[in-house]
Amino acid sequence: MRKYTKTGLLILTLAFPVLIFVFLKVFTSNRFDLPYFVPQQDAAGNVITKSDGDTAFYQIKDFALLSDGSAFSAATLKGKTIVVSTLSSPCSDTCQKVLTQLSRVQVLHQEYPSFTVLTLIEKGDHQIATSLEGRTQPGAGWLVFLLPDSTLSSAVQNVFRLNENVPGLQTISARARLGLVDSAGFIRGFYDTTNPEEIDRLMAEVRILEHNRNEK
Repeated sequence: MRKYTKTGLLILTLAFPVLIFVFLKVFTSNRFDLPYFVPQQDAAGNVITKSDGDTAFYQIKDFALLSDGSAFSAATLKGKTIVVSTLSSPCSDTCQKVLTQLSRVQVLHQEYPSFTVLTLIEKGDHQIATSLEGRTQPGAGWLVFLLPDSTLSSAVQNVFRLNENVPGLQTISARARLGLVDSAGFIRGFYDTTNPEEIDRLMAEVRILEHNRNEK
């Protein structure tokens, strides 16, 4: 009898971890998510909370900007995961490095067709426009919009919020940052355009967003 008891205990000891693994695999989901950026604030500068007590975050919704004679609006970006960038002349060594990093990011469009790189440049900036030729063909997953200077500044500050005070990026100007926007219009990250390690992190976080969206 003691022999059978020991055998039963041994079987339970060996089977218990397997049962735990099966339970976790079948009845739970392990999903890593990204933080949200840019909390909404009231007129007094206080962070707004929702009815459930969670922080309310800024969401890109309705906007319309005139881009080289055509409308550039929220509808253009609807349903897309977007990396937002700005470029300006002179496109020296640093600018060329940024273009190289953006080209790395653009490759993700092949894996995730709804992913898009969005670059805003000042209207009349022919040097940057020339540098982007060949990278922004239809279907390539890279949109470029030419905006008057005042409109470009408004888009950077008021729409895509690239000027936010983000830990680690305080010394990086708004026009030297990348912003990651999810398909619902929430801002999920900011990155230094000149740092390859930041671009590696960005690409990993794009994959996380797309993976989580496909699981829904």
